[in-house]
Amino acid sequence: MDKKEEVKLTVKPKYNVIFSFLYNHVTTLLIIILILAVLIFENQLIEYGIAILVIYVIYLIINVIYNKVKYRNSFYKFYSDKLVYNNKIKDDNEKEVKYTEMTQIKYGQTFLQTVFKLGTIMIYTNNKKITQRIIFINGVKDVKLVYEKILKVIGEKTTDNK
Repeated sequence: MDKKEEVKLTVKPKYNVIFSFLYNHVTTLLIIILILAVLIFENQLIEYGIAILVIYVIYLIINVIYNKVKYRNSFYKFYSDKLVYNNKIKDDNEKEVKYTEMTQIKYGQTFLQTVFKLGTIMIYTNNKKITQRIIFINGVKDVKLVYEKILKVIGEKTTDNK
């Protein structure tokens, strides 16, 4: 890649710990607490319930650290003819997609994402690898505005493509 080429737009996702916890983990944690409450009420195997809870809390902490590093290393740079991005934890994992390979761009927001003013941009490609057919840009602040900027950079008409 030519390093002198001008970046037209950079999208840097933000990791929100509270949103991530509510979106991904609150149900599991509530189930564990409910099981622990039943075990305490029945005076049975309380130690196992507490051990499960402690293990899950350790998992949550590791998950937060992993995601913070992953989001810190993630970027999406839009040039005049291509997107260069890294959405993995390793710094040296850059991928490139030409705009001619993109078939559709959409954005979406769940109710919880709307509350946190976040969203997800999905870029569909005609890549042969099934794991690279959709590029998800999660944790986008002001997602509709960023979506419109992306469309402007790649030369598509701005439409509400939600």
